[in-house]
Parts: sequence; structure tokens; C-alpha cells
Amino acid sequence: MADTMGSPEIDAADVRLNRLLNLILETAVEALGFSAATISVRQGTEMSTVGATDQRLIELDDAQYQAGGPCVQTLDDHDPVLLRDVVDSDEKWRHYADTAAHLGVRSSLSLHIPTDSSEVAASLNLYSREVLDLEERQLHSAETYAAQLAATLQSVDAFRATANLARNMAEAMRSRAVIEQAKGILMADERIGDEEAFQRLVALSQHANVKVREVARRLVDERSRPE
Repeated sequence: MADTMGSPEIDAADVRLNRLLNLILETAVEALGFSAATISVRQGTEMSTVGATDQRLIELDDAQYQAGGPCVQTLDDHDPVLLRDVVDSDEKWRHYADTAAHLGVRSSLSLHIPTDSSEVAASLNLYSREVLDLEERQLHSAETYAAQLAATLQSVDAFRATANLARNMAEAMRSRAVIEQAKGILMADERIGDEEAFQRLVALSQHANVKVREVARRLVDERSRPE
């Protein structure tokens, strides 16, 4: 993602995103009878937890990132992974099972969050401190929460893309304005036409190895200085 430091609009969007993600997670936990929920995100080879109703269970996510677990598997094959009793889970996930036992987690359900991104994958992870027997309707309900999370994450990505486009367009307009000013100065001083004035700016740009807008800005700034 593009650097968004210093942008109040993006900062506000991040705050709203965190609140909305937490609201969805808390609602899912309560409706489905789990104890806590987290969101795992994989970008390239890097994995991280971007939302959690219980910060202590981030340690359980980390255990999966290090040695494998349900949330990693569901990112790869997109199928839900339900462990009725984590203690009896697959031996290949022993580190996950040991960490879960240490944290008091007995059941878990990980579901793929169906975003459209080809670069980022995400999963909804639900944890229970009791052994749970989930019915088919509960699994279906869990998938609807995963879909809600996907829509939320995608809407924020769309907002960020729009905000970046708006900033780029604003910058392009400012650049165009200063170039027009510089061209006007050259046309008045040297009695040349519009196209020749622009070519002068291009030549100065190439000679100084800087962008045309920077050459134009320097010319405008010099002319604006008091005598």
C-alpha cells in the first residue's frame, strides 16, 4: 500500500476500519458462541494479525505463522478448518495445539475471508475456551461474517485508492499551474510563443536533471522575490 503518513483522511479511515472490524468480530463471537476472534492477513510471505477481540490470542496466531495451523491452511485452500478439540488436532500442528492449550483454547474455526485481492489473503479465526459442537447453520453464519469482513476491507482499499488518485490529481493540477506561470514569464521576457516557451523549460529540465515542474517553480520563485 502507498505511504499514507500525514493524511488526516487516511488516518481517520484507519480508525473507522479498526472500529468496524472489531464490531464485526465481537458480533461474530457473541452470535456463534466463541470466546474470541482474530483476523490474519498474509501479504507476500509476511503474516500478521490486524484485528483481535482478545489481544492475548495474537500469540496463538503467531504460533500458526511460525509452524503452521488452521489459519494458514485456510489461506491456501480456502476451505473452513474446524477443530472441535484442538488438543486432538493434527500432529503437524503440535506447536499450535500446545500454544492453544497454554492459552486455554479448546476449539477453533478458521475461515477464508474472500477478498478480491491477488496480493493479500486473509482469514477469520474464531477461538473457544470450551469444546464446541457446531451445526451446519452455525458454520454458514460464520461464513457470512467472513464475507462482511471482506466487504469492509475492500471498501477501505477502494477509499485509499480514491484518496491517492485525488492527491495525485491535485498535485498534477498544481504542477500544471506553475508550468503555465513559468511559460508566461518566458513568453513575456523573450517574446516567444507558447510551444517555444515550453521547450525552453524542457531543455532547462534536461540540463539540470530535474523535473520540468521543478524548473518552472524555481523560475516563478525567482520572479516573485522582492527586488
